[in-house]
Order: sequence, then C-alpha cells, then structure tokens
Amino acid sequence: MQYTQVPPPPPIIVDLHGLRLAFQTPDPALSERFELVYGHLPRIEGTASDIFIGWHIHKQPLAPPPPPGMPVISEGDLVSYYGSGDLVAIRMPKYGLVMVDLGNERLTGAVTRNCLEVYGAFEDVLMISLAPLYRRRGWFPLHAFAGQAPGGQVALITGQMGSGKTTTGLALLSADWKLLSNDSPLLTIREGQVAVLAYPGRLSAFDDSLARFENLKQFIPAAPPSKPDPFDLMAPTGPEKRIFRAEDAFDAPWTGSGVAGGVFLPQVVPGLTHSELVEVAPKEALLQLMPQAIEGWDKEAIGQNLQLLGRLVEQAPCYTLRLAPQVDQLPGVIGAGMRFDGPPV
Repeated sequence: MQYTQVPPPPPIIVDLHGLRLAFQTPDPALSERFELVYGHLPRIEGTASDIFIGWHIHKQPLAPPPPPGMPVISEGDLVSYYGSGDLVAIRMPKYGLVMVDLGNERLTGAVTRNCLEVYGAFEDVLMISLAPLYRRRGWFPLHAFAGQAPGGQVALITGQMGSGKTTTGLALLSADWKLLSNDSPLLTIREGQVAVLAYPGRLSAFDDSLARFENLKQFIPAAPPSKPDPFDLMAPTGPEKRIFRAEDAFDAPWTGSGVAGGVFLPQVVPGLTHSELVEVAPKEALLQLMPQAIEGWDKEAIGQNLQLLGRLVEQAPCYTLRLAPQVDQLPGVIGAGMRFDGPPV
C-alpha cells in the first residue's frame, strides 16, 4: 500500500507594520492559536512573505536535542542558543526547538504541546524566535506594557512579575487608553524619536487583578478551579493567569504606533494610600531597562539596542511608580508624568 503525504494548508500571512509575516503548519491547533493571537492584523492574500514561520507539533513531551555539531552560543535552564553565522538553533526544553535562518528570514520549528497548554507559551516562544529577525530590521522588543494616552503619547510600563505591571496596564485600558502591547512592544527610531510599534498578544491577569475592574470580572470563573492531579508533574502548582483577547474586554482597544512619552517602573508599596511617581535619573533608568530589552547572546545587536535605550531615557521622563491599592488613580498619575511634545509618529 502506498501512502501519499498530504501537503500542509497554505500559510496564514498577516501585515505587521508593513512586514509580511507568514505562518504555516500541518497542525490545526497551531493555526488556531496563531489566528487567535495575530488574527486582528490585516490579512494578506498570496504566498509572498518577508518572514516565514514553519512549525509542527513535536510528538514527545520535551523538545528535540539541538542539531549535532552546532557550537554553543549560550546555555540556560529555560532557553539555549546554538550555531554560528546566520543559522541559530533556539532550544527551550519544555517548549520546542526552533531553527532561525537570519539570512533568509525563516523559522522552522518542532514545538511541544506545552506551547498550547501553558499560558502565554505560544506567544513567548514565537517572540523569542522572531526577536533576532526584528532586531536586524531596527525593531527592538522591550518586555513592557505599552499604552497610549487619549490623543497623546505612549507610556511604557516595565518590571518583573509581581511588580504591578499588569494591573497598571489594565487600569489604563479601563480609562480608554489604547493598547500597543501587553508584553512586547517594538521600539524603533522614526524621525529622530523613539517610536513604539504595536505588537500582538492577548491580555492575562490573576483573579485578584481582574477583581479590581468591573468589566473584567467576567473572566473570573464562577466555580473554584479543580485541584490539579498531584501525580501530574506538568500541572500548574499555583494560581493561573486568565487569558483573554483585548477585543473581548474593551471597545476597539488597539492602536498602531506612537511616540514614547514616559517610562514607568512599578513597585507595590504596602500601606501607601495614593500612587505616586518618583523620578529616576536617565542612567539609573537605563540600567533597569537593559535586562528587559537586551539579549546577551545576540552580540551583533547589542550596540544598536543600547543606543536606542539611551535615546529613550533622554527623550522620555522615567519614574518609579509607587503603587497604592486604588487603581482608578493610575491613569491620572501616569498621564501627569508624561511628556507630550514632538510630532506624532
């Protein structure tokens, strides 16, 4: 008996700031997830693309090993890089192995089902894989929430998990600010200014954050979640974030780009009654931004990335945002600290 290999369906091609991004897979579950995250972007007909992504689901629970003989660039528990020249292998043990061809702008990968089952994993793996290609186009990802004030410029809110970044971002969206990115805005230079380009992604928050906003309580399950199987080593061990599309929570939430008007480093302060800003000197702000923006393995891009961050902290005022429990204060506090000069981008 002869078997014929069924060709994969045609790629899904979307327009990301003029960049034709194509995603092709034989696995419907991966196509559905790409549509869920990137589906609000304009669709492009045809087959021509600038960056091609070809993924399939790996049958084993852990990622394939790196190709034999590829030199180690950087190794870590969560992500490791191998290769030389234009070919880089990115291995995330729980999530997959992605081969990045920097010269031809192609990603080919075998990803595990964890990419679909762990919250935010699909988006994170895709951004980690695409980031070196974006940087070579002059687009530099920053781990931050990016929101645009009504008729104004963009606030960048960045910090470690638990710092209050998500709650602050939701407070801005609830006050009719526009969303550029929940987690990975792209910074670039336009007309001599640092501009912020929108980047797709769903919103996510813990129940205690959602409970602060009347329109977001709908995403909290009515019944308490069932207890995980203690013998399932892949099961989550703590509270899970709820994931939802911005379009399902806010009216026309997205905008495309804007000028950076402020950098905010949130910090939860017990006992504080009113949120407040404490100005941070540009050099200190730069040091705090570097871990959120620079990947040490990608040495070719570090110099340009540092120059952009340096321009950002000179262009936009930088603050520690000391957070009090009252979320309704936050849009006014942040708006008061932003710089609203320069032409729109």
